[in-house]
Amino acid sequence: MTAFTVTRTVGLPATQTWARLTDFAAHGDAIPLTRMQTDSAPLGLGWEFSGITGVGRVAFADHMIVTIFDPPTLDSPGRFRIVKIGAWLKGWADVSVTPLPTGGSQVSWTEELGPRLDPVPFLTGPVSAWAGRRLFAQTLDRLLAA
Repeated sequence: MTAFTVTRTVGLPATQTWARLTDFAAHGDAIPLTRMQTDSAPLGLGWEFSGITGVGRVAFADHMIVTIFDPPTLDSPGRFRIVKIGAWLKGWADVSVTPLPTGGSQVSWTEELGPRLDPVPFLTGPVSAWAGRRLFAQTLDRLLAA
């Protein structure tokens, strides 16, 4: 697997940016062909959710768990980390939201993902990073524009 990073600077305060990025139910509206199933417990450390991607019965679930959840304040950055725990995909995402002196914020989304069963990682790693960078750049733009 190969990690990739997508960064964005937005005019939103860090707390608003954080709220948009951690509204995991809304990720289904930003990721093509995906619907979300979320934990009924309050969002935080240990919270689980799934993105189900596909059409009709031809779909797979990407199960994830929150392993770090540290919201930003007015003057300090926040960070969350999710780890893929499902049968089909492996990897993680590490996301930070940093308040800027202008009142806006900067997002850094680093992700590593790939198929759990990966017979040729030297081929799938670069392809996963290339596709992931493009998909997550679009997803991040949609979430931040909401």
